[in-house]
Amino acid sequence: MTICSIESDHTVKLVAAYLKVSNSKLSEHIAAFKVNNLSLLDNDLEHENTNPNGVFGVNNILIQIALDTDKNLLGETDQEKAEISQWISLSSKSGTVNRQVFTQSVNDSLEGNEFLVSNKITLADLVSFANINGYMKTLSDQKKRNLGKFTLWLERTQSTIGEQSIIAAGLEVIETKGKINESSKENLTGGVGKDKKSKKKVKGEKSGDGAKQPPKVKEEIKIVPSMIDLRVGLILNAERHPDADSLYVEQIEVGEEKPRTVISGLVKYIPIEKMQNRLIVTICNLKPATMRGIKSHAMVLCADSIDGSKVEFIEPPAGSKPGDRVYFEGFENMEPEVLLNPKKKIWETIQPGFITSEEFEAGWINPETKKFHKLLVNGQICKAQTIAGGPMK
Repeated sequence: MTICSIESDHTVKLVAAYLKVSNSKLSEHIAAFKVNNLSLLDNDLEHENTNPNGVFGVNNILIQIALDTDKNLLGETDQEKAEISQWISLSSKSGTVNRQVFTQSVNDSLEGNEFLVSNKITLADLVSFANINGYMKTLSDQKKRNLGKFTLWLERTQSTIGEQSIIAAGLEVIETKGKINESSKENLTGGVGKDKKSKKKVKGEKSGDGAKQPPKVKEEIKIVPSMIDLRVGLILNAERHPDADSLYVEQIEVGEEKPRTVISGLVKYIPIEKMQNRLIVTICNLKPATMRGIKSHAMVLCADSIDGSKVEFIEPPAGSKPGDRVYFEGFENMEPEVLLNPKKKIWETIQPGFITSEEFEAGWINPETKKFHKLLVNGQICKAQTIAGGPMK
């Protein structure tokens, strides 16, 4: 996202249209932002296409517009503000896989609220709608039916925004069709209808006068953050990847016989001298992945700033040692999985709830209870250095 293209950004145009911000007022916001961020031009221009949130902080402009026009869009409590930041960040990630993660996260998390964060539309809904608008064309009717709660959120958000604002932003009004609506409602109620014609023979039952056998119910495993193996790690050495300018290759001690080789895309965010002999938090049970010819056997946990311009390590508390268990408050007595099964989408389900508080504390927001569970080592909190309300990954 270049600074020259802010004016044409779909999220900016949609928020401005929804709030009825005049072109002159919008230009004032953008001009003020440019003046305040001229120093970014020389340092960050070469990275303009690598940041899904926009190197020059499109989200900051949106926040300022909301502050000047309708503060309620930013949430009424610190928890709502943190969740808004989380949804904006998640929806800003491009690519089919990230879009799939977003739609599934909405479908899994939307419980009791009409919109993403509360029963009122917020900046999270507006930005998310703009970001996933193009992706919706790739979803079949059947997929929309399977994503019942997501589809209802989409319809509700689109209706609240209004077709005029959507078209003014250069986005498409999404045709979901009446049958999608009804099917989505069925998903929300378990698919049980009152119409006798809709009843179908369940697999496992015998027809006629024969004895009926109850269908086998597949036991669902509840996905919880304790399934993720988080440990204190010590970076023994870090060097540049020989075949990728944006990657570091690290040797990290995590309490095992040998250190693990880990690949991290942190070159443009953290100087190499600050990567040495440093305690961090590692994710140790993800499936190893080969990155430019070198296999990575863990991930480091970092916090992103809302505008995407800054990334910081989540740091364990003083006195932590390599291999110490890192856990979420309330889940300390549960054991992690040996290896996360990619098919179960455990990481993809839990990670969207990772976020830092206004006090830089690391934690996880339970999508069902909305409670913030602190990330701890031996009862002490893990923190980012300066990033508040930032997603962790």
